Amino acid sequence: LSKKKSIDGFVSRLPADKRAEKVIKDYFIMQYKYAGVIPNDKRVVVEKTWDLKGRRLLVFHSLFGRRVNDALSRVFAIVLGKKLHSDVGVTVNDNGFSLILSKDKRFDVDELFNEVFSVDIGTLLRDNIRRTELMKRRFRHCAARSFLILRNYKGHKISVRKQQVGAERLIRVCEEIDPSFPIIEETYREILEDLMDVEKAEKVLKGLKEGKIVYDMIETGSPSPFAHGLVLLGEADVVLMRERRERLMELHERIMREIT
Repeated sequence: LSKKKSIDGFVSRLPADKRAEKVIKDYFIMQYKYAGVIPNDKRVVVEKTWDLKGRRLLVFHSLFGRRVNDALSRVFAIVLGKKLHSDVGVTVNDNGFSLILSKDKRFDVDELFNEVFSVDIGTLLRDNIRRTELMKRRFRHCAARSFLILRNYKGHKISVRKQQVGAERLIRVCEEIDPSFPIIEETYREILEDLMDVEKAEKVLKGLKEGKIVYDMIETGSPSPFAHGLVLLGEADVVLMRERRERLMELHERIMREIT
């Protein structure tokens, strides 16, 4: 698009009918007209914008998959939260992630990247994960597979709530015995290697640090088309498909008013 070339040839190679091809083409053109840049595997687009509730958003258009984005989003959220002394909300999908901040928070994106480059993300994530509900839930699954927590006892099914209460007690006991207790280590491994992809996330950050992957900073009045899905993920009150459609239409209309 930046070279004034048609994307018809690219779109025509996709396994889609003519109607879907037109929708995809229009989607990319709308993104380019509004934001002026399209992310790819060698270019991360960082978008400063605002959501429908007036909250400040920092949207990372990073096309590295859900598992990598899950790891990257937590790292950036932890570093930014410590920097601002504030809680940072996170939404993640396959094509990026967003950090949700309050209106009055100010920060420099380049400084944020430099701080992230200087940390050991494996250690940072491991230290942070221990205090999360994710750790408690995953530990329950690992403990159940190891028969440290029983799903059934004498023919009676034990409720998930009781299993979870038992798991929270058990994890404290295991840590007192040995902080590297095998079930605890397996829980960390399952989160960092199965749920997330920390190894590839480290490669992405290394590429950004060395300039092999570049990041472009843009600022928009409303979220760009590629960010709409992430914005809706951060809207806790959007439950029904009808409400989701209405919010998408509102975001779409804002974009159309600005580019026409």
